[in-house]
Amino acid sequence: MAGTVVTGYVSTEEVLADERKIDMDERIKKVRPDDTQFYTMTSRVSARSAIREKVNWMEEEYFPRIVATAGAETASDTVIDLVATQGKIVQPNDILRNMRTNEALRVVSVATDAVTVATRTGGVAMNASDPLLVVADAQPQGSDLPVARYLARVLGYNYTQISRTPWTFTGTQTAIEMYGGKEPAKEAARKAVEHKRKIEATAFWGTRSFVASSASNGEPQGTAGGLNEFIVTNRKDANGPLTPDILGNLLTDTMSYGNADDKVLFVSPLLAGQISKWAWTGMGSAWDGGGDRSRAKYGVRVDGFLNGTYGYQVPVVVKKEWAEFPVAGKGYGGYGFIVDMSLIERRPLQGRDTKLLTDRAPAGKDVYAAEYMTETSWQIGNEKAHGVIFGVT
Repeated sequence: MAGTVVTGYVSTEEVLADERKIDMDERIKKVRPDDTQFYTMTSRVSARSAIREKVNWMEEEYFPRIVATAGAETASDTVIDLVATQGKIVQPNDILRNMRTNEALRVVSVATDAVTVATRTGGVAMNASDPLLVVADAQPQGSDLPVARYLARVLGYNYTQISRTPWTFTGTQTAIEMYGGKEPAKEAARKAVEHKRKIEATAFWGTRSFVASSASNGEPQGTAGGLNEFIVTNRKDANGPLTPDILGNLLTDTMSYGNADDKVLFVSPLLAGQISKWAWTGMGSAWDGGGDRSRAKYGVRVDGFLNGTYGYQVPVVVKKEWAEFPVAGKGYGGYGFIVDMSLIERRPLQGRDTKLLTDRAPAGKDVYAAEYMTETSWQIGNEKAHGVIFGVT
């Protein structure tokens, strides 16, 4: 084949395009780092194998001691109607305190939810929903054994979820030289992070469900519920910018349950930016640059510490990837979670924790096929010990 005749200066456009070497940086620039901190922390702190596709746990609380009035009562009424079913919480000889008026009451008898109290000298009118503290019982001398009371334990459960992240290449593609390394190893590294991101997303946003016959192949299908679904009690809608009062109230509500030393705050960059501008007084600065102080315990970098309720320092982990979520319409970009790590466990099915499977190519096909596969669940105990704040703008 005859070449093209060129006269005068030979520029870059006269030589063969394939003759020129490409100036390619061997390092591939990552748009986002590996921000699967929750996955790393739970793998480091607590993870137990599950022995079947449904994981169960039991939760318990101490016997309740707060009741409320069902309606308004006059200052002389000696029969106090409680909210339905709360009559089981009190019994004769209990001492009650109205936490609004500070009036003390001694219970004489209980009939369903109607509580008869001793004559109220200097009584105070009660409003509907007045909170009454069951202080303690005051038994007379020589009394018989009081009626025993028992608070049944609650069953917690979740299902295992199968997540698969595959990658495939032709045999020829795996043989050729490429910048940044050869395939499939180069793609395997990226897929490892993507797979971890799936499992971590399930921990926060997963939904709990099980069907005996799936639409795709007629076989059973389970999905694992995450924190956003399990947490019911402590949910705060900021409905605007995050304020110290809103977050302080959430910390107050959650710190009284579980282990306060194991609370960790996971926040979107939006929340982290707003918290870092505060200056709480009385317990030091709200935001304390944490650096690597919690790496030894949790295995990840902690972005800061929040000094607040009960005087504890709460580690703050910024979920940078949540910046891609929308904020408008109470989107996930305006979310934060306070999590008691002592009550969280990742529960991979035995023999089914994350594996790299490289034998996925169909017989006879000149291809390479591999995948990461995990079947796991999340155990999220005592939902009152965790909290969610959302709607931050």
